[in-house]
Amino acid sequence: MLQINPKKFKQIKNKTIPSPLRPKFRNKNSSNIYFLSQRKVHNEKKATRLKKTKIIASIALIGIGGYFLSN
Repeated sequence: MLQINPKKFKQIKNKTIPSPLRPKFRNKNSSNIYFLSQRKVHNEKKATRLKKTKIIASIALIGIGGYFLSN
């Protein structure tokens, strides 16, 4: 008769149940790394554009003020 030696069995180390493979329903714009980096680039462009318009507006105001003060 065949007998089983219990010392030869290995203990199961990871006892957690793996999650089943199923699609994740979420907004792809918020989860995909490509779209996250695109949003970052878009925000950086918006910030630089705002900074440039502030500089141009201040230079224009100084120029207009200088013109009216000189006359």
